[in-house]
Amino acid sequence: MEDRRIVLIGYRGTGKSSIGKNIAATLGFGHLDLDALIEETEGRTIPEIFAEGGEDLFRSIESGIIAKLSDKPAVISTGGGAILRSGNIRSLRRNSQIILLTSTEEMIAKRIGGTARPSLTGLPLEEEIHTTLTERMPQYRAVADLVYDSTGKTPRQAASEILQIIRPGKRLSDEINARQKLVNWVLTTPIPAAAHEPLQATIPDPSIRIYGILGNPCMHSLSPPIWNRLFQELEIPARNTWFECPDPARFIPAAEKAGVRGLSVTIPHKGRVMPLLDEIRKDATVIGAVNTILLLDGKRYGFNTDWKGIYRPLEGISGEVAVILGAGGAAASAVYATSMRGFTPIILNRTVERAREMGRHFGVETGALSDFTRYHPDLVINTTSVGMKSHTAAANQTPIPVSSLTPDMHIFDLVYTPAETPLLRGALDKGCSIIPGTEMFIHQLIEQFKVLTGIDIPADTVRRWIL
Repeated sequence: MEDRRIVLIGYRGTGKSSIGKNIAATLGFGHLDLDALIEETEGRTIPEIFAEGGEDLFRSIESGIIAKLSDKPAVISTGGGAILRSGNIRSLRRNSQIILLTSTEEMIAKRIGGTARPSLTGLPLEEEIHTTLTERMPQYRAVADLVYDSTGKTPRQAASEILQIIRPGKRLSDEINARQKLVNWVLTTPIPAAAHEPLQATIPDPSIRIYGILGNPCMHSLSPPIWNRLFQELEIPARNTWFECPDPARFIPAAEKAGVRGLSVTIPHKGRVMPLLDEIRKDATVIGAVNTILLLDGKRYGFNTDWKGIYRPLEGISGEVAVILGAGGAAASAVYATSMRGFTPIILNRTVERAREMGRHFGVETGALSDFTRYHPDLVINTTSVGMKSHTAAANQTPIPVSSLTPDMHIFDLVYTPAETPLLRGALDKGCSIIPGTEMFIHQLIEQFKVLTGIDIPADTVRRWIL
């Protein structure tokens, strides 16, 4: 702690400035209040900056100052919206422990009522606080290393309690012991030999975040190497690995104790993990599957980024009917994504009753795979594992006969290993336009990376690594 910066983030009125001053005084660090630094640098007040160029001008000035901050130990109190830009997060993450300060909406309103700070929304104060907090809280959590509720605490009391939490002690030794057990277990699973040493290096240093993909099986996933490359390029002290485990109910508590920060969830656990979580985003609840879990300060937050991985590659594709092949978790995401794009989804599955069950949930038409020729869809999305390289029995098969495709159809195969599946090869031969599963993989990964780190990654960055 003595050689790292302490960065306080959170909505205005949570005490970032006053608590930051007290932490800095106790540690003998310098204290930087970004809002005060902006006014000093610009020679004008924040309301004057907003009056001239609105929030865009203010954010640009703020980003310029954050980028120039020294990495030397200091306490930095940020503005409430500083973490809204990925570049700011990258700068603030360097050599830092990031603490999210929270408070009740009533306390925030009491603290900031009557101040000269301009409104961000034009809404009444209480409504603006609620709306903005709802919007920003996932981003705050994604960036934070720990959370502290300052409600009812004096700045001195809050500073003292925060320092007790972050100073090395029993909590740190407990986490190191738990991490040792977790890593020892991971090394008994069939992860690549090259992943052993980097994972072992995290044991004595819990400031290195651990992420991983949880599934059974999951060794086929390309995610860990890509995440680790992103961590390296962004200079984030973190590692991503494979957690091949049949029982998420036993694994997740052990992961929390070991300081695991986030999980990508794959088959067959996307539905199984939901009862284990404290808070689930509405879209994931509607879909009935969670593929992303954020673990923070004893809380478990569930998200679904699969549907975004389907939704984004469909930009610019129009039509009325979308046939979804399969009735598993990926199919539910496809139904949700195509509905959001304005299509009428139809679910076809080998086991008709399973399709009907999902159809009742979403209120859509269903049938068997053999019913495909009854429809003439504009879009076809394969969510089954047929054609997947690791499934040798079905690796050279297609979920529906290629002969049933016509040139005016768009074919999206969510299988991404191999990149060109038998279905996509057949679709190209029939003159169809295609979307490979790598696009779904890329877009859900960058959405997942943002959910778990707060940082936006350009799709082209990931695309050039896997193609």
